[in-house]
Amino acid sequence: MMRVLLLSFVMTLSGAAFAANSNPWMRVCRIDQGLFLDLQGDQEYVMCFFDNAGVGAEDFFKFKTKAGLTQALQAYKNRSSSVDVGQICEQTGARAVQGSDTQGQNFDMCQFTDGSLIEAVTLWQGPGAPENEKLDQALSATY
Repeated sequence: MMRVLLLSFVMTLSGAAFAANSNPWMRVCRIDQGLFLDLQGDQEYVMCFFDNAGVGAEDFFKFKTKAGLTQALQAYKNRSSSVDVGQICEQTGARAVQGSDTQGQNFDMCQFTDGSLIEAVTLWQGPGAPENEKLDQALSATY
């Protein structure tokens, strides 16, 4: 009986590890040292964070696999205005959305018409900001 329980436990852990490794968005995020987060709001928001700089996990995956540059990453790369952080989503043609993690921490994000996501402060600060250094490195690194 103990062997059956132990085998069942090992198989459960193996299945969970396989599920995490079989998620391509999670895998690509983690390869670049990002933190993969599943946020809940009016819908599910799947993000990849590099310290405090967050982008949609699908957007990051598309960029890294050369499948295209989403509107969120285009807005980030081309950010040049000095608008108030509270208006950054609207100024870039996105809608402001909010999601929270399992610990209840809230995240303000901009969601574009193509569904792409970026954390609002990340977009507001733009490329070259010290707070976005790890994101900038991840967006420039290839593998």
